Amino acid sequence: MRAAGIRPVMITGDHQLTAKAIAQDLGIAKPTDTALIGQQLEQMSPEELERVVENVSVYARVSPEHKLRIVQALRHRHHVVAMTGDGVNDAPALKQADIGVAMGITGTDVSKEASDMVLLDDNFATIVAAVEEGRVVYTNIRRFIRYILGSNIGEVLTIAAAPILGLGGVPLSPLQILWMNLVTDGIPALALAVEPGRPIVMQQPPKNPKESIFARGLGSYMIRIGLVLAIVTIAMMAWAYNYTQQNTAGGTLDPARWKTMVFTTLCLAQMGHALAIRSNSKLFVQIDPRSNPYLIASVVLTSLLQLMLIYIEPLRNFFSTHFLTFTELMVCIGFSALIFVWIELEKLFIRWYRTRA
Repeated sequence: MRAAGIRPVMITGDHQLTAKAIAQDLGIAKPTDTALIGQQLEQMSPEELERVVENVSVYARVSPEHKLRIVQALRHRHHVVAMTGDGVNDAPALKQADIGVAMGITGTDVSKEASDMVLLDDNFATIVAAVEEGRVVYTNIRRFIRYILGSNIGEVLTIAAAPILGLGGVPLSPLQILWMNLVTDGIPALALAVEPGRPIVMQQPPKNPKESIFARGLGSYMIRIGLVLAIVTIAMMAWAYNYTQQNTAGGTLDPARWKTMVFTTLCLAQMGHALAIRSNSKLFVQIDPRSNPYLIASVVLTSLLQLMLIYIEPLRNFFSTHFLTFTELMVCIGFSALIFVWIELEKLFIRWYRTRA
């Protein structure tokens, strides 16, 4: 817990010497640390208690009222407080804490009702595991949002740019947009939501619970990647528009052909995006692909489904796509791979910048 930036504090009704001995044995307190007793707490004003709670890790001979005051003092110091307890007298402090944790085996019904969580095995290590799981879930939620909104910003800008550039209307049909939202966005995003945690997750300090979900660069990342995705796709779209016009018999333009290239590039670019954002710092080749087989499977499946829309005639007719030649498909893959390369280069740049700072 100390490595994770969490400070354990012992509050007990036992004798001061007993509390100090156990706290030192567990590593909660050092031999030079002092233990505060209930009589001393009685003589302190709320302001005085708030000053000492930052440094005291052992409280002995305390009453239920003292436990409540300690929790209140820590919260007034802007700490997020998790309080454990099992008795009826612990209920006020459990209720006052940000997170009340009752014991499931030895805990009373009153303490369980007053708590936010019940520890079924009465094992302190389970709290550590719960903290780790919570951090992993929160990280995956942010990763999910990065992927979905970053991709959607690029899609919106691309669709809006086609009429502005005079390319003859929007490049995607409503059915194709629905396909991207449900399949090429949805399936990899669900796989990213089950990304396993990294060991570093329990070596970082807790995040401010009041911070925005877009804090720490998430908002700027989505805008940046959305712009990059849009620029790459718009460049490909302009090229495909001219290429189609020059290579169509009689010089007549076949809209379905260049629009299919735009559709394919957007969908495949999102696959590269999903692979690249598995980690904020590690390159894709540095991450064991077996750690999240669902993501690899979702990328392969979604890519195959996208190809089926182009090369299976009933699906091609239903989704209004066009048969692409091998060269045209390779152009789509090449442009879409630029998103993956961009994100990987960003990681390398951040590493280089941090070594120089």
